[in-house]
Amino acid sequence: MSLTSLIHTNKDFQEIIRKVTPKAVDFKFYSTEVPPFKKKSILADSNFTSYVSGLVRLSFQYMIRAILARKNLDSPDKAFNPLARKGCEVIHEFFSDVPAIDELTHFFESFTEVWDSFIRGEAVSEEEFIHGAFMCSKLDTIYRLGVHATFSSPTEFVQQFIHPPMPNVESDLKLLWQIFEERFPYEQRKEIKYFPSFDEKRRRVGGASADFMIGDTLYDIRTTKKHGYNWKEAAELVTYYLLNRLEGEPYKIQKLAFYKARFGVIEYVEISDLLRKYDMDQALNDLSKFHRRWK
Repeated sequence: MSLTSLIHTNKDFQEIIRKVTPKAVDFKFYSTEVPPFKKKSILADSNFTSYVSGLVRLSFQYMIRAILARKNLDSPDKAFNPLARKGCEVIHEFFSDVPAIDELTHFFESFTEVWDSFIRGEAVSEEEFIHGAFMCSKLDTIYRLGVHATFSSPTEFVQQFIHPPMPNVESDLKLLWQIFEERFPYEQRKEIKYFPSFDEKRRRVGGASADFMIGDTLYDIRTTKKHGYNWKEAAELVTYYLLNRLEGEPYKIQKLAFYKARFGVIEYVEISDLLRKYDMDQALNDLSKFHRRWK
C-alpha cells in the first residue's frame, strides 16, 4: 500500500499524521499577492478525465526535472526517473512477442537521446520532448500501479505507449512549461535532488517519494485546478519530513512546498514553524510503531 493510499484509507495512520499536519494558516507564499489556498487567477485551465489528469501531472514532473537539470547543468541520468525504464522492461518481459514492441523500444531509446540533448542545452523539438515525457508517464504508471484499462489486443496495449498525446493535452503541457519558466523562482547552481525517496530502509509505508528538492526545500507538484486547502495533500508533505527523520535525515529539509502549476505559485511551510506548533517527537514515536501494527 502506498503512502497516498494510507493517508486516504487507513484511520490509524490518519490519526497519527493529522495531529501534525500543517493547517492552511501555517503556509506562506511566493510569486503571488494572494495568500495560500485563496482563490486566484488560473493561468492554465483544463478539463480532463482523472486518468488523463494523472498522466499530465506525471508528464509535467518529467519535464520539470529536465528543465531544472538543464538550468542547473546537471547530468541527464541524474534527472531521469528510472521508473520509466523499469516500466519499459516490464512490458518487454510480458509482451516480447508483440511486433509493436520493437517500435516502442526504438521510441524509448530515441527519447532518451532527446532527453540528453535537451539537458545539455541543445535545441530539440518541443513536440518530441512532450511526446516522450507523455510516454514516460504511462510507463511510470504501469510499473507502479499495473494495468488498469481494457485493451482489445496485446498490440493495442503496447501501441498506447507510442501514441502522442491528444492536441489539447500537448497544448496544456506546453502552457504549464511556459508558466513554470516564467514563474518558478529558480536559483542558479543550488543542489537539486531529483525524485527524493523516503522510507527506503524500513518500508514503514510501502515506500514514498517526492517530486524534487532544491537546496533545503522539498517540492510537491500539483496540477489541479482547485486552489483550496486539502489536508491530505498537506499530510503527504509532512509525512515525507517524518519519514526522513526516521531514516536518519539523509535530506536536510527546512521547507515543505507545493508548486501549483496551473497558478504558477509556490505555497510553503517552514519546518521551524511546525516544530514550534506541533508535537513532532510524538508523531515520530507513533509512526515508528505504526509499521509493526500494520505488518
